[in-house]
Amino acid sequence: MYNKDEIVEVLVKGENLKSINALSFALPYNQRDFEFMGVQPLNMKSMENLTYDRLHTNGSKALYPTFVNIGNKEAIEGTADLFILKLKVKHKVKFDLKQWTEY
Repeated sequence: MYNKDEIVEVLVKGENLKSINALSFALPYNQRDFEFMGVQPLNMKSMENLTYDRLHTNGSKALYPTFVNIGNKEAIEGTADLFILKLKVKHKVKFDLKQWTEY
């Protein structure tokens, strides 16, 4: 359980990566429970952070962590902690990342 104003940190890891020049995924979340606070890159080489916190026309929210190489830059290889997503809790809530796929 997390209390109001606590920060949830979601560590994103890569395993056995080969020649990664871009990555992105969608993470829907309930904006009544959480507020997106930012991304902390850890091992993203020279990739540009283009992460987007989107409010859809139907009122749902989704976070799109996105990193890309612009130009001829070093690709990501191997296994590493890539970045941390930070979300602020708006009220006492249980955080269950598996449950987020239901939104």
